[in-house]
Amino acid sequence: MTSNQLMALWEKFLGRVRLRTGWLFLLGAVMLAGAAKTAAAQAKIDPELPNEPLYHRRTFLIFPGYETVHQIDGTVPKLKVRQKFELAYRKTVDPSFLAQALIFAAASQPGFYGPQYGPGASGYAERFGYYTASIASSNFIADGIVPSIVHQDPRYFRKGTGSIAGRTWWALRSEFVCEGDNGREVFNSSKVIGYGASTALTGLYGPNGFQGPGKFAESYGSKLTVTFIANLFREFGGVSERQRDPKFPK
Repeated sequence: MTSNQLMALWEKFLGRVRLRTGWLFLLGAVMLAGAAKTAAAQAKIDPELPNEPLYHRRTFLIFPGYETVHQIDGTVPKLKVRQKFELAYRKTVDPSFLAQALIFAAASQPGFYGPQYGPGASGYAERFGYYTASIASSNFIADGIVPSIVHQDPRYFRKGTGSIAGRTWWALRSEFVCEGDNGREVFNSSKVIGYGASTALTGLYGPNGFQGPGKFAESYGSKLTVTFIANLFREFGGVSERQRDPKFPK
């Protein structure tokens, strides 16, 4: 068997794994949404409270913390529409944004997942550009546009207490259940629909062969998986002192 035939078999195998993994994650999302009410919420939104600025408390002193509510009890004010877009903007201009794109581009370089632009520096550069656009579109669609339309809070509300298993479940649950601006728990259409729209958008400018239901499920499942991992960092990660940039326009 030639090397080209081996590579073709390997790509066929990877394609099946990607497709099944993506659809299994989507099936798990539906099942989890049905069981979403099994856990009690932590800090709750009180829409009557006066508005407060976004606070910056980094996770592991590296990742931006604008999207995390560290308070684990009591009530917090809702975000204004402007603040939801501020959150998306802050995440996108943070230095960790480029680091994420570099990591994803490097991880997909061997061809295990994601768009295939070819080997070498040029292929890596194209992958970096793809992930830069993908992450930015996810930020603005899932944290700014959709939450503003459906009146949901795009932040992650930490559980902060309990067993490791319970807090891990909370991080997964938060993918599909969120706080509404009215303080009630609702299905997290901001993330589910927002990531779907972002995935469809990035599919338009991906390379040939990176379109279709299977590739959509692969990319969509990957985004939800990455967000779950990010939720684990937010849940268990340490935080720095509260910070606020007074120069940011109000």
